[in-house]
Amino acid sequence: MAQLSAKSLLAILGPLLLHVVSGLPAGCLNPMKSLNYRLGEGPAAHVKRLGRSRWQDYSSVDFLAAAGMPVYALVAGTVCDPAKDKQCVWGKTPQELKDRFSLNSFYLNGSDGKQYYYTHLQNIVARPGQAVAKGELVGYVGAYNGRNAHLHLAVRGGNPCDVLLKCVPADSRSCK
Repeated sequence: MAQLSAKSLLAILGPLLLHVVSGLPAGCLNPMKSLNYRLGEGPAAHVKRLGRSRWQDYSSVDFLAAAGMPVYALVAGTVCDPAKDKQCVWGKTPQELKDRFSLNSFYLNGSDGKQYYYTHLQNIVARPGQAVAKGELVGYVGAYNGRNAHLHLAVRGGNPCDVLLKCVPADSRSCK
């Protein structure tokens, strides 16, 4: 019977150990993987402000993290392409282009039928029309005007609580 070296064994078991060490169930992922982050405003508490207007955003959650930290695809899917879909956002919207501090955004059309909106990104790595695998690097956390760095993640056709309750239960405090 052949024996495996420690290096070979680690190569085989490494991906499984990540979930054990980070406390995530196998097959589950959050957009920051196991990197250092904390949950900001959750789905029940997130209020957007634009000028004097305020509205509740129940389908989003903020992952507070240092600017420049990597962000990963929550699910497999295809990055939307503005040339083919007028509702698509990749980069900055016309309104965001007017704000010199605004950051980048994009939609990921998930293989699960939901649409994931990643915003407040310093840089987007994934390109329009690109197929991405679950866990693939898609961008980097940004900081508006150099402050309050975070990933803002919204789920259309679902709710971040679906992800939080399953994948990061310790951070699902505002989910019911």
